[in-house]
Amino acid sequence: MAQDDFEFRLDAKVTRVTEKEMVESLRVFAVRYGDRPFTTREYDRWSDKVCNSRAISERLGSWRRALARVGIQTGVRVHRYTPRELMDNLELVWRELGRPPGNPSMTRYGFRISSKPYKTRWGSLRNACQLLARFKRGEITEPQLLGTVPTRRTRAALSLKLRWDVLKRDDYGCVVCGARPPDVQLEVDHILAVSRGGTNDLTNLRTLCRPCNQGKRDR
Repeated sequence: MAQDDFEFRLDAKVTRVTEKEMVESLRVFAVRYGDRPFTTREYDRWSDKVCNSRAISERLGSWRRALARVGIQTGVRVHRYTPRELMDNLELVWRELGRPPGNPSMTRYGFRISSKPYKTRWGSLRNACQLLARFKRGEITEPQLLGTVPTRRTRAALSLKLRWDVLKRDDYGCVVCGARPPDVQLEVDHILAVSRGGTNDLTNLRTLCRPCNQGKRDR
């Protein structure tokens, strides 16, 4: 084995970083960063940190609380994030991961906003990701992204094969009431409406009988 200067001591003690040292480390980094919110990954890349962000979050309660200790607010309001705050956070997490984030990732990266506000605003985190991707491709405007004006997507017709795949997956019955032909006529329904950003992806389609589908529209 290669020799080095490291000493493998069985009696080596664990160096415990105090809460005061953690806060001071955050304060120093905040000044370097311009006194604005920064992510766990950005902090962990700093070579002069006293410990990693996970240890700080566990000791101080959360990353948001840790930043608040040095005077940085990250939008701690519950269920009151603005659409811009949510999309800015989603883009930040997406860039950090290099891929569309899933529900667990949202509470680990960025400003640690959970996926719940995205579900409340856009139906699901996946739908929010699809809208952000469309915005980045230039397919919709910023007001459409943030929901201040309708997206007015052109509704592409479902192919016969896609309809067949949905019916077959749902065992040729209404997923709400269980009714089957010939008693009822079956229709393929978008779970999230196209006008709200829904797609023709198989996961956004389901089989409904005509009465259940009509009842959904009447609500």
